[in-house]
Amino acid sequence: MKRILIGIFAIVMALPAVADDGDKTTTSKPYVDTQIETTQVKIPAAGTQGVGEGTSVITYTNTAGGGVIGERGLYTGGTYSAGDADKLITASALNNTFTNIPTTDTTTLQCANPGTCTLWTIVDQTAYGVSSSGIDLSALLNATATSICYKRLSNGNVTAGTCSESPSTHGDWGVVFDVNGETVQVNGISACSTVNESLSGGGIPTNQSGVQSDYESNMAAAPTSSPVGGGCYCKANDSAAGWVFSGSYSVSYCAYLCATSCAGYVQDKSVFRGAVFGVN
Repeated sequence: MKRILIGIFAIVMALPAVADDGDKTTTSKPYVDTQIETTQVKIPAAGTQGVGEGTSVITYTNTAGGGVIGERGLYTGGTYSAGDADKLITASALNNTFTNIPTTDTTTLQCANPGTCTLWTIVDQTAYGVSSSGIDLSALLNATATSICYKRLSNGNVTAGTCSESPSTHGDWGVVFDVNGETVQVNGISACSTVNESLSGGGIPTNQSGVQSDYESNMAAAPTSSPVGGGCYCKANDSAAGWVFSGSYSVSYCAYLCATSCAGYVQDKSVFRGAVFGVN
């Protein structure tokens, strides 16, 4: 009996263990190699030689279920195009943008006796000189104005001179400059307003909102009705200076002459031009 049991036990020990698991596959080198090719390459450590800085970054997509990532490109400078709109800007590109903005030397008033401020000192300062459209208005302060154009409030006719971009709205005006052989056009608007602050040409009214309100009324009525007032004000589209006083007329003459005077004074009068451009 002992001999039989020992023989059976030896046979059981010699048999291989086989599990009934349909998910397991006998592996081989080709199989392992194939599966490894489907996995992600190991991300190298920071500062690894020869890896480079890359051209995009990984982003979360907030997709339900998680685990889904996105990609966003990097804008490192150079010529900007529409395809760069959603890229992340690098520090170097941002720094170059701000450090290369043209500046202009100007002055400001500083209180010489704080508390009462009855005395003021003129202090030099440096301001950025690039307008919202990219025109450096400070560079045009002493440039040669070659032509003007305007569209009267009264009848909307475009007259006087040739502009690369004709006025499209009643009361609009334009002045063309020659800057080292390059043609640059500055456009603006005019308003016939009831605001009267006894200003001389080139003066900036404190009641900017009043002039703006009258301008909007003029636009609603032009060119079928007379404007609301006879005070002519001018404003350059590319300047943050606001409205500048040009002159006083009767209401009917203001409708006929205001846009004309805005363009003409910007063309011929350096003080007026500086006030409208905000670079005096």
